[in-house]
Amino acid sequence: MTNYLVRVECAALLGASDDVRAELSTDFDLIADALFDLEDVHDQDLTADLATGTLTFSIGVVADDEFRALDRALGAVRTALHAAGRGTPGWERHYRMLRQEVEEEPVGVR
Repeated sequence: MTNYLVRVECAALLGASDDVRAELSTDFDLIADALFDLEDVHDQDLTADLATGTLTFSIGVVADDEFRALDRALGAVRTALHAAGRGTPGWERHYRMLRQEVEEEPVGVR
């Protein structure tokens, strides 16, 4: 098993209101709380860029390979978005995945 750091960037889409920034601001604390409550990942972090309407998740996972690491991290992202009322399935109507990056953590880091 290997430690990986996965970064997932999502763009907020317009929902009930026409103000993505307001929706993102409202969702941020709920999403962050849910992300930090997850026990099967480590070194979680969440940032928001209100100017661009994006969230960036940084999530540490232990997995056999990069594909499984990405799968576990995406599961964590979906779980966190779900906690903000952006249900699964259907979360993709509120947040669109822009990019994912998987990086193997150097040995001894964690």
